[in-house]
Amino acid sequence: GKSVDDRFEKFLGEVIGNDLVEDLKQNFMEDYLDLFREFESKKRNIATVKTGKVHMKIPLTVQSLVKKKLKKSVPDVLKESSYAESVHFANMKLHMSVDIFKDLFKPTIEGIVKHLKEVFMEKNVQGVETILMVGGFSECELVQKAIKDNFKDKKVIIPEDPGLAVLKGAVYYGHVPKTIGRRVARYTYGIQSWPEFDPNKHPEAKKVQIGTKFRCRDVFFKYVTKGELLTPGYRRSQIFQALKPDEECLECAIYVSDEEDPVYVDDESCRRLGTLRVPLPRVSTGCSLEIEETMIFGDTELEVQARDIYTNQQCEVSFDLLSNNVVQNGN
Repeated sequence: GKSVDDRFEKFLGEVIGNDLVEDLKQNFMEDYLDLFREFESKKRNIATVKTGKVHMKIPLTVQSLVKKKLKKSVPDVLKESSYAESVHFANMKLHMSVDIFKDLFKPTIEGIVKHLKEVFMEKNVQGVETILMVGGFSECELVQKAIKDNFKDKKVIIPEDPGLAVLKGAVYYGHVPKTIGRRVARYTYGIQSWPEFDPNKHPEAKKVQIGTKFRCRDVFFKYVTKGELLTPGYRRSQIFQALKPDEECLECAIYVSDEEDPVYVDDESCRRLGTLRVPLPRVSTGCSLEIEETMIFGDTELEVQARDIYTNQQCEVSFDLLSNNVVQNGN
C-alpha cells in the first residue's frame, strides 16, 4: 500500500509541483496526513468495475498554498496540467476519473503478481495450493481481483478483517510462541572467510599473501541457505584457524545474501549484517589458534557466537531476523 501512496504523492507533484507538496509535508503535517487518510479510505473502497469519478476532500491549506505560491486557483492549475480532461476541482473536492485513480495501483499490483509468480516457481513452494491475503492492502478489491485472475489454480482466502489479521496473529504468537514451529530463512547467512588460494576457482584479483600462504579474500562461507526451513534454536558451527594468531583481536564479519549460493561477500546480492570482535589470547610463536564460530537461529533473532577453543572464552552478538536494517557493503 505504501507504494500506491508514493504514486499518489507523485501525482500531486505533477499537478501542483513537488516543491509545494514538500512544503505541505514539512510545514503543514496535519493537513498532509488528513489528505492521505482521505486517500487511504478511497484506496480501500475502490470497486473493480466502478465507473465515473472518485471524489476526494482537499484540505483548505492546499488551496491556500497553491494560491500563494503559484498565484493561481486549484481549478486553473488543473486545467494547465496533463490531467485537464480527467481531473477537476469543485466544492472543495478533487474529482478524478476512475481510470486515473486505478492507474495509481497498476505498478504495485503488477509487482505483487510478478513477485508471487517468481515465488511459486521455487521448488520449496511448488506444492502450495492456497494464498492467504492479509494486511490492509488486501482489503482493496483491485488487489483481490488481480490475485484471483492471475492464480486461478490457487484457492484465495481473504479473512473478514484482513487489516487486523497480522496484528491478531502477532498477539497470538506472543502468547503462544510455539505456534510457529519452523521458519523459512529469509536470506543466505554466512561469514567472510579467507581459504587457501586455488588458481582453478579463485580470481587472481582476490589473491593475497598472509604469512607464508596465499589466500583468497572475501569468500562467502555459507551457514544457512535462503529458503531453508529452520526450527527455533537451530545451530550450526564451524571451526576456523585464526590467520594471524599474534593479533589481539579477530573480526568475524557476518553477511547475508539474497542468492542461494553467493561466492564472495562483495557480490551485489550480499550485505553485511554486522561484525563480532573476538579478543585473542597470547600464544607462542608458530602456534595455531582455533576459533569455533556458531550461528543460532531463535524465534526472531540470530545469535552469533565465537569461542576460543584454547581458552574457552566466548563472545556473542545478536541480530533481529525480522529487521530490514542490514549494512550495505563497504560501510
